[in-house]
Amino acid sequence: MKKILLASVGIIISTGTTYAACIPTPSCSSLGYESSSSCEGGLKCPFGNAWNCTLVNKITEITTEITEIKKVIEEGGVGGGNKNCQIGNIYYSDKTCSVSLDSSKTPIGVVVYVDGQGHGQVMALKSIGKNQWGSTNVDIPTLTNFSSDESASYDLSSCANTQKIMTAGDKSTYPAAWAAHEYKTEGTEAGDWCLPAAGVFTSYYNNQQLVNIGMTNAGGTQIGEYTYIWSSSECGSGNVWTSDFRHDYGVSDGYGSKLSRGNEVRPVLEF
Repeated sequence: MKKILLASVGIIISTGTTYAACIPTPSCSSLGYESSSSCEGGLKCPFGNAWNCTLVNKITEITTEITEIKKVIEEGGVGGGNKNCQIGNIYYSDKTCSVSLDSSKTPIGVVVYVDGQGHGQVMALKSIGKNQWGSTNVDIPTLTNFSSDESASYDLSSCANTQKIMTAGDKSTYPAAWAAHEYKTEGTEAGDWCLPAAGVFTSYYNNQQLVNIGMTNAGGTQIGEYTYIWSSSECGSGNVWTSDFRHDYGVSDGYGSKLSRGNEVRPVLEF
């Protein structure tokens, strides 16, 4: 007995002979070919004059994203690092660095420390004034007390220290840290800059020739032997470490009375 099979797209009669089913030609728009004009790299619909440009646009977007990711990796990875920045380099408002001054850019500091992993710290070109470190001889419990200049020279936690100081009191209590925190330049805003940790001065001291050349070329002010700049590193309840380039580690506590008004504030920017 012959069998008759019905299909939604046509009728096939099983008689030993195969007949092609009648399938309607799909429309270009139903297949995603929605553009009426051609595009470079686009796909043309095989059933009419229409093009699919979505794919080529997506490929362009992905290529752009890959390029941007590659750039971030080359400049130090996610987290704002920049492996192209070295000690003594001039640092610009667009977060790039160079050995000599680029007059087309705005310099905001000089690199004084790098960690070898694409991160480091930039010192402002000049002091932003003189201020007390604190209005009281209170030991901030969250800050480490460094008992020697050698131990203080390893402290590089500029912004972490600054945040701890600010948490301990307002700007009337800890004027130096708040002044550094509120400093801003072209390309940066309040909150980006910090009071330098003692180890930043040690790095500057160990690389004076490079840093001083950078400061001079960028129009900044060098740190001299008798320049005392506040650090964010505590020595004890009444004293903190300051820059002092007459000592081997570039720091001392001899001029670091928290109540002193004679020491400078010179912010640093971490990258």
